[in-house]
Amino acid sequence: MKIEPTIPNIKRDDLERFIQLFEPSKYKRLRNGIEVRGQPELELNVAMAKALVLNQGLRLTIISDANMATYRAFEVREIH
Repeated sequence: MKIEPTIPNIKRDDLERFIQLFEPSKYKRLRNGIEVRGQPELELNVAMAKALVLNQGLRLTIISDANMATYRAFEVREIH
């Protein structure tokens, strides 16, 4: 007998959709999202990620700070 979860994971679906549409070459799973790494044009890719989230109506937020910029990365987090 297969037991189904009682609460659907809609947020994870949004994150999976982002991954499929943005197609990051490298990313690391985090507790509440992913870290997209190795972005050669970081500012452009952050802007594109934000536009994708907005246009697709995904319940995600894009985080970028100076520490992540040192290794050309940004985070995509689920909105709770």
